[in-house]
Amino acid sequence: MKTFNIGELSEKSGVASHAIRFYERENLMPEPARTQSNYRRYPEDAIDRLQFIIHAKQWGFTLDEIRELLMLQDANGDRADAKRIARKQLEKIRHQIQSLSRIEAVLSDSLEACSGEGPMDDCPIVEAIAQRG
Repeated sequence: MKTFNIGELSEKSGVASHAIRFYERENLMPEPARTQSNYRRYPEDAIDRLQFIIHAKQWGFTLDEIRELLMLQDANGDRADAKRIARKQLEKIRHQIQSLSRIEAVLSDSLEACSGEGPMDDCPIVEAIAQRG
């Protein structure tokens, strides 16, 4: 079985070495094997695991949620638990989309109302931010 040192794993996965160590401390990555010189040696599947972590973070999952999904995967757990976690995340994303849509509408309206000239007194952009902040 091919193994990698942390630099090689970092290069192959696109994840910085310090982030890999952080994920180990957070129990998202299993403790790697060590050489006699105490250097970390990672199996090939560590690349896939790191990619999963990165993708899950991009989707907005918290480290706790990612940890729980990985534990379910490692233990061949119940899909119902994974579905519960994903459903909760989808609800958060939908709420964020609604919030961003409201912000987009207000910002668009205030940009339309702003002449872009003159002093800042009564600037519709600043007023919109102050009112909705």
